[in-house]
Amino acid sequence: MQKAGSMDRDGGESVDQRPGSNSFDLPSVLVQLDDRTPATQREAVRTIRDNVEERPRVCLPAVPKLRALLAQPSLECHDTVAYCLAELAEESPVDVAPSVDEIVAFLANDPPPETAADLLRCLESIAVARPDVLADHVDVIATHLESDDSDVRAAAATTLGRVGLETDVAVGGVRERLADLAANDPSREVRDRAQRARTLVSG
Repeated sequence: MQKAGSMDRDGGESVDQRPGSNSFDLPSVLVQLDDRTPATQREAVRTIRDNVEERPRVCLPAVPKLRALLAQPSLECHDTVAYCLAELAEESPVDVAPSVDEIVAFLANDPPPETAADLLRCLESIAVARPDVLADHVDVIATHLESDDSDVRAAAATTLGRVGLETDVAVGGVRERLADLAANDPSREVRDRAQRARTLVSG
């Protein structure tokens, strides 16, 4: 009997990868994501959330539909969508990179800290492979250096550092804001990340 998460003889993932996930059927989930009934969409997002950690590559085809859900204000599960996108970006940043405009637009509307932190974590992963697609969004990312949440500030600092390292984009006053965080932020994690980012961004 195969263990959960094991491979089958053809090299693919077995159907009993995770307890309770035997019914995971991606084509059906994709159809549910297209359903205009919020309850059906939320259920589909929860199904992806239940599988994305152990089966991220299987879930990658859902990325375009997940990013479209960010534009639905009545969905009420944007936090779960953000988590799924962050996990998928960690698996394959190039596949999630086309979602940058939608992610940044959502971040510009000041989402709750947990959602913002996951979306910034998503951008961090994208910045490793495709920093160029973030070059025009530095200002929005930088606004989250002022967040009351330390996870959000840390993620914003790391993303800005990566964009500065990998592109020639000038980030204006961001160096000064990072310097202030590096010296004065109450969170050691934020101070450390801000200091590293400060050395990478262009002035």
